[in-house]
Amino acid sequence: MKLLREPLMHFLIIGAALFGVFRFTGAGGEPEFEEIIVSAGEIASIEAVFSRTWQRPPTAKESDALVHEYIRDEVLYREGVAMGLDRDDAVIRRRVRQKMEFVSNLAADIEPTDAELKAFVAEHPEWFRTEPSISFSHVYFRTTPDARPSNAKLEIQLQALNGGNADASQTGDPFMAGFDFRNLPRSQMAQIFGESFAASIDSAEAGRWEGPVASAYGTHLIRVSERLKAREPPFEEIREAARREWLHVRTVEANDALYGKLRSRYVIKVEASGEILAEAQP
Repeated sequence: MKLLREPLMHFLIIGAALFGVFRFTGAGGEPEFEEIIVSAGEIASIEAVFSRTWQRPPTAKESDALVHEYIRDEVLYREGVAMGLDRDDAVIRRRVRQKMEFVSNLAADIEPTDAELKAFVAEHPEWFRTEPSISFSHVYFRTTPDARPSNAKLEIQLQALNGGNADASQTGDPFMAGFDFRNLPRSQMAQIFGESFAASIDSAEAGRWEGPVASAYGTHLIRVSERLKAREPPFEEIREAARREWLHVRTVEANDALYGKLRSRYVIKVEASGEILAEAQP
């Protein structure tokens, strides 16, 4: 048969044979037996997962099938580990690492006091300081290789806007993001319009129309109405953000501490082409 000629099938047959030899032969030729205990708590956990998934408890028959499937998983997992099938598997290695870090995270999962959070904010004020924001309006003129508003036209529009003889909402071309922006953080403005546009807004005189200003979209006339400086918000305003950052920092520290402790048990050597280059340090 063609299937029997497949290299993978040869590997499986040989592996199964070797596994049988090593697993079931030993002193006296008696097989070794391991114990698998499915506790009432484990059964309850399995049934709870089923209930959350299907929005109903399992029937007696379904519960029995779930237990048998759990036992099947456990048997095949243990035998796979015994055969070394878990080794050199990137997916398994990554999953085990995630579980180890999760265990470390549990140790770091404690609630900070307000005093700890306030000290944390004082230690990292730049993390919670608001950035400058600007309120402005603009009139947009679409610019293409074949069409560009003349400087004379733009100058006329500027004079009309500053003289109160033109309605900004009725001037220029439609713009998908709108024409009035309120308390827009500078970083977000630069992200939308580009850094050169943001720099022009920074230097614009408040209360009057200026331009033209170029962006990635085209040409604009701009009017700054208000600027808000960066500020350090009151603690009550940033408490939740401080809590999230505090927990994140503690989690990273706990993971690093666990890794350092575990790594100290190993002698690490880095090799290339069979030659030891150096002993890696944490």
